[in-house]
Amino acid sequence: MKIIIISNYSVIREGIVTLISKFDNLFIQFVGETIKESMFMIKSNMADIILLDLNKDNEDELHLISELISSGKDIKVIIVDFYENNEFFVKALKSGVQGYVLGKSNEEEILYAIERVYEGKKYFDSYFVDSIINKDTDLPNKLELLTNREREILIEVAKGLSNPKISEKFFITENTVKKHINHILNKLNIKDRTEAALYWNRYVLMNKNGKNHHS
Repeated sequence: MKIIIISNYSVIREGIVTLISKFDNLFIQFVGETIKESMFMIKSNMADIILLDLNKDNEDELHLISELISSGKDIKVIIVDFYENNEFFVKALKSGVQGYVLGKSNEEEILYAIERVYEGKKYFDSYFVDSIINKDTDLPNKLELLTNREREILIEVAKGLSNPKISEKFFITENTVKKHINHILNKLNIKDRTEAALYWNRYVLMNKNGKNHHS
């Protein structure tokens, strides 16, 4: 698995390089300060995962990630957050990143996150999921209010699928998808699809019998 490591702080770059070097199945393809420096490799599909240290000095990297994903580029990005910043977390989710981990996470969890994202799944550290959903203990009961179709659509929203993609998958119109999503938001008492995705991820986490890993 080929990894690109991005951070505008040399000490963080060196730390991530040291960590990744411990795993025989991970190969460091490029180390740099910005994603732009590795753009040729990204566009040429020469790397599998981008590990990005997100901080106040490189927040604009999220715009580039969003643009790449919107253009149809198949990139897999994991944010490494050393600041436990919930605002960064929400912005990262909206930009389309597939993984978000704490910088202080242990080696096993970081490797697990990389493997999940590489497989096309998502991984968000429970610290951030819990902080956004506010540990809603009534979550399972609220999900019971959803119809089967609404539940199916919620799962696809949590995967990051757009309304057109969901429309194609279920052979329904985009307008119908929008109606279902509005019903989901109203029933769960949440404000947008980002929170909806977090809601489902926390539900999956709760059903892992206390395990730390989740979709």
